[in-house]
Amino acid sequence: MSVFRLKQDLVDPVDLHGVLRVRLGSQDNVFVSTYFTRLDQALIVWGVVTAAIFLVAQFCYLDWRIQAIVWSALSCAAILLVGRLAWFWVTTRNQRWILYGWSLLVMAGLVSTGYGILSAWGFLLRNLCSIWLGISAFGYFATGIGMQAQALILIGIVHICAIPILIVLPNWPFLLTGLVMSGSLFCLAVFQWEHY
Repeated sequence: MSVFRLKQDLVDPVDLHGVLRVRLGSQDNVFVSTYFTRLDQALIVWGVVTAAIFLVAQFCYLDWRIQAIVWSALSCAAILLVGRLAWFWVTTRNQRWILYGWSLLVMAGLVSTGYGILSAWGFLLRNLCSIWLGISAFGYFATGIGMQAQALILIGIVHICAIPILIVLPNWPFLLTGLVMSGSLFCLAVFQWEHY
C-alpha cells in the first residue's frame, strides 16, 4: 500500500464533521471533486501561513522586526484557528497531545525567532530556516510515531534532508524552507494517508 493515495469516499463520522466539499468544473463535466475534513482544513491554514511567512522573507525587503511581530501575531491567530478546526478530530480520537505538542513547538519557534531577530543574534538569524525545518521534522516524527503514520515520518525525513540543501542554495533559503514546509502541509491535506 502506498503512503499517499487519492482520497476515498468518506465513511468515518469523525471525518464527516465539518467536511468541506469542492467540485471544480461544470455540472456535466467535473474536473476535480474532492473534500477537505476539518483536519485537512487545519493543514491548509498552516500551509498558507507558512507559505506567506517564508515567501515574504525571501522576496520582500520588509524590516525583520516588523516581520517578526506580524508573523508572530498571524501564527498565534493560526494556532487558535487550527485548534478550533482540529479540536473535534483530536478529541474523538484521543489525540489532543498532537494539538498541544504542535502548538508548543510553534510557540518555541516563534519565541526563538523573535528573540534572534530583536536581539540581532547572528547565529540564530543565519540558521532560521534550519531551525524551522528541524522543529517541523521533530513534530512530524513525534506525531508519525504516535499515530503510526508512515506519511508523517516520511515528511519528517524530507524536512531533515532539506537542511543540507540550504547550504547548496545559499540565496534561496526561505523559498526552499517555505516550499518544503507548506508543500508538505498541502500534500497532507490533499491526499489520503494512513494512521491508527
